[in-house]
Amino acid sequence: MIEKPDGKEILMAEKLAIDGGKPVRAEPLIGRYPGAMMIGEEEKKAVLEVLESKSLFRFYGPGEPSKVSTFEDEFAEKMGAKHALAVTSGTAALNVGLQAIGVGPGDEVIVPAYTFIATVDSVVTSKAIPIFAEIDKSLGLSPADVEAKITDKTKAVVPVHLHGSAAKMDEIMEIAQKYDLLVIEDCAQACGASYHGKRVGTVGHVGAFSLQLGKLITCGDGGVVATDDDLIYERACRIHDHGDYRGEGVVPPFISGVYRMNELSGAVALEQLRKLDTLIMPVIRRNKKRIKSGISEIKGIEFREISDEQGETGSNVIFYLPPGDAASRFRAALSAENIFAGAGYRSPVYMREQILNQRTVTAEGCPFTCPYYGRKIEYREGMCPQTEEMISRIVSIPIGPAFTDRDCDDIIEAVQKVSRALL
Repeated sequence: MIEKPDGKEILMAEKLAIDGGKPVRAEPLIGRYPGAMMIGEEEKKAVLEVLESKSLFRFYGPGEPSKVSTFEDEFAEKMGAKHALAVTSGTAALNVGLQAIGVGPGDEVIVPAYTFIATVDSVVTSKAIPIFAEIDKSLGLSPADVEAKITDKTKAVVPVHLHGSAAKMDEIMEIAQKYDLLVIEDCAQACGASYHGKRVGTVGHVGAFSLQLGKLITCGDGGVVATDDDLIYERACRIHDHGDYRGEGVVPPFISGVYRMNELSGAVALEQLRKLDTLIMPVIRRNKKRIKSGISEIKGIEFREISDEQGETGSNVIFYLPPGDAASRFRAALSAENIFAGAGYRSPVYMREQILNQRTVTAEGCPFTCPYYGRKIEYREGMCPQTEEMISRIVSIPIGPAFTDRDCDDIIEAVQKVSRALL
């Protein structure tokens, strides 16, 4: 039984669904999978074209492969980057991007304490050491803490543009320039967002994007590396293709893996990209504006800080509640009203078991035991207290492009209902 904190009775008409009352909606409202919800005849037609060509590999076949290269060209143009390279996942994009800028053994890379584990995975698999910095109320890296975490081993910084909104890139780039650091933007959750007139992924040295199912545009799984630097681009191409470069290059071949996108994925990604600025983001932004306006007067709610209101994708309404268990109670009650509410990630990424214990694929423990690094690094609960406190207060509601006005109003009604009962 959830009781109102001041001990007053909740009217029967206001009885929360979690307490046996009637939910605002009869069926759950799904706000996730925005790109997937917009899949239509265009994607079907493009996939059939690839199948009929019998050329599923991006570089050659009995027909004429074209989808992946066309996607790369259009992606680069839309984002305002000189180069775009399609790869197999957002994590692959981070791996390729980090290695393309030369991150490797003995290096430290500063990452936010609040992010998806892929941000950290890519640093470790590049044989570098992740150093965790605090976030601020934008949910992006705290520039002040980034500067505080820089050492003589620091090679790069990975700002993450979480939940459709940019990190504070002006300050981060100023710090990077001051200390001669490289910046790779993790844009997995913010494809199409911008920061003061520039698309995210084009502010730093490299942008890494995801096309996984839950993203604004999707091909099931896929990613993109974007850069303006010719040398970084050639290195990225070689890293994603067994060390080869299918052109006139200046970098000698080296041993590498493979992260090439196939034509079926490219076909879907291309059609999704063409919908990004016309069918997906404008509707999500409109829906968020309607919802945020409808709950803006509720006392006790503090909205997430947005670094560029005009540039965010609008994919989530995020607010903070007072310290304690208010947020967890609110999320549970809201979900019972059939309005999904989450916390993003319920703990800092360094609390994941494999990171906390520095457990790698082999027992030797590289890169944490790497002689090139020569230091001992420890991860523990409480190492980023500001981040841990903020995570405990988050309520996040995903916003979909298929939402109707009635759906948006249901979210408003549910948030107001739960707020009256619990705040």
